[in-house]
Amino acid sequence: MKRKVMMVFAAMLTAAAFAVMPQEARADETREEAGRCAVRYLQVNHSTNASRIIAGYEAIDLRDRAWQLIRTHELAPAISTGPSTFAEDLNNFARGQASYLQLGRMRDITLLPELPLQADIDSGDTDLQESAVSRLADCDRTFGFAPVIALAPAHAISDFDCAAAYWLRGAMYPMDQAAAGERAQFALGRYQAENAGLSVEQIVGQVQAAGNARYERIMHESRGLEELRQEMIADGQNPDEAAFTERLQRRAVEALSFQQDIVACEAKYGFAQAGGQ
Repeated sequence: MKRKVMMVFAAMLTAAAFAVMPQEARADETREEAGRCAVRYLQVNHSTNASRIIAGYEAIDLRDRAWQLIRTHELAPAISTGPSTFAEDLNNFARGQASYLQLGRMRDITLLPELPLQADIDSGDTDLQESAVSRLADCDRTFGFAPVIALAPAHAISDFDCAAAYWLRGAMYPMDQAAAGERAQFALGRYQAENAGLSVEQIVGQVQAAGNARYERIMHESRGLEELRQEMIADGQNPDEAAFTERLQRRAVEALSFQQDIVACEAKYGFAQAGGQ
């Protein structure tokens, strides 16, 4: 009789264990997904192109969303096992500078790198950008963030951004200076009409500052590309190969973004169809 009771009790424990395990497994999966979403938010927070790709980007605090997930799901380890803080480890992993990331108070979750969403957002490839935004939106819906991240309309480039892009084009390409200057003035006029509280001098100063900052990013990128090119040649790769050229082009994020903005501004104002002002 005693043995039978023990067997029944054991069976009950086993049944209870099987009933609980799926729930625990789901909880672990949720925590792991929360960690991945936190990393994705931080990756895109480092993007140079997100403000043009994501609708209402200025009002969305991606870093805050990441840390809300970390706090809610207790993803920060209880103790540090190295010289760096968890915030530093998280940032390094999001930037692709670490091969893994341990999460959870007991470090029971290990994340391995995914293809970074930042690279997709900055790639200039609309398919990659749409896929990246879709994954961010999935994170928003899963964990209840609002507004849900969405693609910005293709025509959403601002008059200010167009003025800065045209100003920079004139500065970089002297032969286009006259036409670029006219376009910059046109965009400036539209921007000033909506910002009557700013003087022309203030607006011109802001446009020039934005153009100069972008120029510095393009030049920094160009120097990095040339270093990469020399390294690849030193490794015996042929600079005329398509794969070689494609790899360099994928790194030219700022230059490509600048070209895309010019095209978008031409379409916005109808310059492309009209053949100029």
